[in-house]
Amino acid sequence: MALTRTLAQLRDAVQRTADVVAFTDKHPEWYVNDLVNRGLGALSRICRTVDPEFQPVASTTITTDGVAAAYALPSNFRSLISVEYSGENAAKTWLLPYEMHERAALTTPDATSNSVRANWYRVLGTNLELLPRPPAGHSALVWYATTATQLAADAATMDTMDRLDDYVIWHAAREIAQERENWQRVQTLTGWMADLAGDIRILARSRDLSAPSRLVDLRLAQRDRYGRRVR
Repeated sequence: MALTRTLAQLRDAVQRTADVVAFTDKHPEWYVNDLVNRGLGALSRICRTVDPEFQPVASTTITTDGVAAAYALPSNFRSLISVEYSGENAAKTWLLPYEMHERAALTTPDATSNSVRANWYRVLGTNLELLPRPPAGHSALVWYATTATQLAADAATMDTMDRLDDYVIWHAAREIAQERENWQRVQTLTGWMADLAGDIRILARSRDLSAPSRLVDLRLAQRDRYGRRVR
């Protein structure tokens, strides 16, 4: 069972750690809430730079319409993990990203009008482009890392993941200590965060201990840009 903490609990912990419980006029709730969410972003950056899958991942399915090549990504999309493409025979292939200098060849009239499937993708802003433009009825299962958790209501919760909420609390409390020019507290909290950051990186690498990482033979299912199997 996940151990969660609410925004109200995190805010109270920040106020106590920063010793500003009695100074709600200078550090109102909305301000401390913002610092908590900034701390959540800092925690997410550490986790995701080590392993994009350490924090929650999600998936979405794109169904092609035969007209568009670019499709909108979810609002909580942060970074792409993989694209599993299903064509006319329902066989799935793992798409690879194309380089921008290849896009012209992939979007010529012949390449789009005669394409029987998409073989490449690229993240363009808030869209995922599939090239050559796929016909209607194909699908792409997109796995992605989500954006950092942000808490809006007092009852909203975060999963502490082995009590990593300490990092969020210390990050927010350090911001307050800097404003108050309490440099001794800033130094203490910075040291605590540095120590915990090392633990976070270790935890991120130990998410799945069932088997070590291994090499993958990309030739097994790879095709060229025109749908032909690579020999």
